[in-house]
Amino acid sequence: MNHRITKAGDMSEQWKPRPPLPTGRFAHDVATTHGHIYVIGGVPATGDPRTVEARRIHGNGEWHEVAPMPTFRGNHGVGVVNGMIYAVGGIVEGDHGTDVVERYDPGADQWTAAPPLPTTRAATSAAGLDGRLYVAGGLLDEDTDEHATDSVIAFDPREERWSPVASMLNPRARHRLVATGGHLYAIGGLRSFFQEAFATVERYSPKSDTWEPVRSMHQPRSLPGATVLADGRIVVVGGGPGPFQDRLSRHRTTEIYDPRTRRWRLLSTLLPTGRSSLACAPESEDRVLAISGSTVVDRAPTVDPGVLALKVPAA
Repeated sequence: MNHRITKAGDMSEQWKPRPPLPTGRFAHDVATTHGHIYVIGGVPATGDPRTVEARRIHGNGEWHEVAPMPTFRGNHGVGVVNGMIYAVGGIVEGDHGTDVVERYDPGADQWTAAPPLPTTRAATSAAGLDGRLYVAGGLLDEDTDEHATDSVIAFDPREERWSPVASMLNPRARHRLVATGGHLYAIGGLRSFFQEAFATVERYSPKSDTWEPVRSMHQPRSLPGATVLADGRIVVVGGGPGPFQDRLSRHRTTEIYDPRTRRWRLLSTLLPTGRSSLACAPESEDRVLAISGSTVVDRAPTVDPGVLALKVPAA
């Protein structure tokens, strides 16, 4: 059997509340560096959409504001390279894609412009690996929101330029890109907003500049939260199962991928309500946070500012 499901009696941990995000939002992303978690961009329920909020990873969970991002954007990519946070692409005011890249220095609490993307790229995802920033998939044409790309580009901060690398095996948008064990993993997403979400996952090796398929998730997921634990396992939370037009479907489930066994584990523990367009970050070596996002109340999409923590079972 290739998949593993954790039975209800196998774990007693449940999602537990943490201090909520002051500015509830969806279509945001997060970065973890310098002992802090940074929540960047997205579409807020109220307030300034450029607001960036941070909390200490091991602190009391209280959030505070840092320097706002100059450009309002959502469904963008965020990655960390050499301690610097990069916000890339996304959808800006007017529902257009953008090529704008901005770089945040946590030590100086300052944003500066970085070299733009070669083309606009919305509904994308990014991750830092081995001193480079990778941006995979998304929507390249700001006037078209129907079909995703398989293209991948990498930014080298030393040379301050973007270069193409091997394309993914599948075009993806509204997916997640994470780095662990010297590889990138592209997780879920959509090929077209009119099609079902993917459960498929693929892995990139920078050394060989190649992508290969790995085992699929138990459930298809568009805009889930995803993060990496200290032991290298990938945690994927929530997301939407259907086409983009299906705005009322949200997963409550969590899956864990172990690169050593190459297997997914579907947990029985459920989110209190289904949630998509959320972000995830590690709170400790064995705890993961689900941060804000979109949920459904009285059959209407709404922003959930809540932050929840889950103790993840051992491998």
